[in-house]
Amino acid sequence: MRYLLLLLGFLFLPGLSNAQRIDISEGLNLRNDYGYELIGRLRDRILVFRDRYDEYEIQAFDLQLKTSWNRVLEDIEKRNTRVISVVAGKNDFSIVYAQKARGKFFLRIHKYDPAAVLIDSTTIKAYGERLFTPPELEVLISEDRSKIMVYNTAESDKMECVCFQVDLMKVLWDKTATFTNGFQDDELVGMALSNQGKLFLALEFDNRKSKVEDHRFHVLQISTQPDVLGKYPFPNALTADVKFVYDNQNNRLLAGGLWGEKRRERSNGAFYLSCNPNNLDDFILKKSNFDDKFISTLRQKDVEDDTKGIDDSDVAHVIPRADGGLALIAERHYEIQRGTAGTSRIAREVRSIVDYYYEDFFMLSFSPDGTMQWNTILHKKQYSQDDDGIFSSFFMFRTRTNLLFMFNDEVRYENSCSTYEVSANGSFDRNSLLNTVNQGLRLRFRDGIQVSANECLVPSEYRSKLKLVRIRLDEGD
Repeated sequence: MRYLLLLLGFLFLPGLSNAQRIDISEGLNLRNDYGYELIGRLRDRILVFRDRYDEYEIQAFDLQLKTSWNRVLEDIEKRNTRVISVVAGKNDFSIVYAQKARGKFFLRIHKYDPAAVLIDSTTIKAYGERLFTPPELEVLISEDRSKIMVYNTAESDKMECVCFQVDLMKVLWDKTATFTNGFQDDELVGMALSNQGKLFLALEFDNRKSKVEDHRFHVLQISTQPDVLGKYPFPNALTADVKFVYDNQNNRLLAGGLWGEKRRERSNGAFYLSCNPNNLDDFILKKSNFDDKFISTLRQKDVEDDTKGIDDSDVAHVIPRADGGLALIAERHYEIQRGTAGTSRIAREVRSIVDYYYEDFFMLSFSPDGTMQWNTILHKKQYSQDDDGIFSSFFMFRTRTNLLFMFNDEVRYENSCSTYEVSANGSFDRNSLLNTVNQGLRLRFRDGIQVSANECLVPSEYRSKLKLVRIRLDEGD
C-alpha cells in the first residue's frame, strides 16, 4: 500500500536554471514496511509516516536531513486497523483510520503535535456491524486542509458521506447520497470539497455514442444546508476524461476535461465548466477544438481525416486561475499487458508482464468565459515494466506566476532528471535538474510534496531503501 499526500502552495518562485540546491537524506530500510507517507515539515523536523509490519511509526529528520528520532504510535492498535489518510496541519498532523472492534466498524482520528505526541482524538462515525458490506472508506481533503470528507463506497446505490473539521475536531455533517443506477457504473465522475465543507458530487449520464444527444452532467451539492442539484446538458460530445475542483478564491466549482466526437478513447478538444454554488443554474459550459497543428505536434506525425484526435490522454490536474479561469494539464499514458511462457518439468507457466508508458503532457489555459487562450506541449518519454509506473509521470510545483514540472527523463537506475518551467502565457523553458548516476536514487516524482515557497521533498526508493531528496531554490536569484 502506498500513501500519497500533496501539499500545494501558490507562492512566487524564481527560475530553476541555476538556483537549485539538492540535499539527500540518510536511507531508511523499507523491507518491513507496507507503505509510507511524507507528512512534511512541522517546526524544525521533517516527518514521515511509516506503516510497518506490526506497528505504525513516525520517523523524524532534522533540517539537514539527518535521522533525528522515531516514535511508535502506541495509541493506534495495528490489528484490525487500516489507515485511510495522514493530514498535515500548520502545527500538527492527524491520522484518520478505520478500525473493527468487537464486530463493529468505527472511523476514528488522532491528532499529534510535531513530536508525535497525541494531543486529541475522537470517533468520527460508528458504522455498526456491517456483516455483509464492511465499509470501504476513502477520503477527500479541502485545499486549506481544515476539512476532510470520508465516504463509503461499499454499496453501489448509495454513498455515506461524513464531513469533519480537523482543526476543531468536530463533525460538520453526516449524510447519505443515493444513486438510481449505481455510482460505480461510470456515473460518478468527480468530487470536490470546499474550504467551507461543501461537497460536490459530479455525475454523468448517457456518455455513449447511441445517446450522445442526451449527454449531460449533474452536480449534487451536499452541506449543512438542504441538498441542491444542478443540471448541465453537454450534447453531441463524448467525455474522454474530466476533473472537478473547487475555486475557493472565486467561490466557483470548476471542471476541465477532454471530449471526443465519435468515441471516448480519442479526444478532439477540451471543455470548461464553471458554476456558482449559490445558484447551480448559473453556469458556463464551453468546448474548444484541437487544431491540426496541435494534434500533429503532439503525435509527431501529420493529421489525416481518419486520425484526427489524441489517444490515451488523461486529465492530471485542473488548476484554478486567479481571474476565475483554469489551467488543465493532461498526460498521454497507456499500459500494455502481455504474457511470457516458460516451461518446466512439472508444468508450463505463463507470467503476465505489464508495460507502462507515460509520454508527452500538455497544458491548456481557459479564460473565465470558457475560451481556450493557449495550449503548450511538453515532451517527455518514459517507459517502465511491472512497477505500476511509480517512477513515471511528473511532480507539479505551483507558484504564483509559473508552474514547474519535475520528472525522470527515463526510468532506470542511473538517470537524469529535468524540469519544465511554464509561464502564465504558455511559454516554457526546459532545464536539467540532477543526475542520479552513483547516487543510489530512483525518484518517485509523482509522490513529491511542496513544503514551502521554495522547497519540495521527493521520495526515492532504491534497493529497498527510502531516501528523501530536498530540492530547494535560492531566494532572490
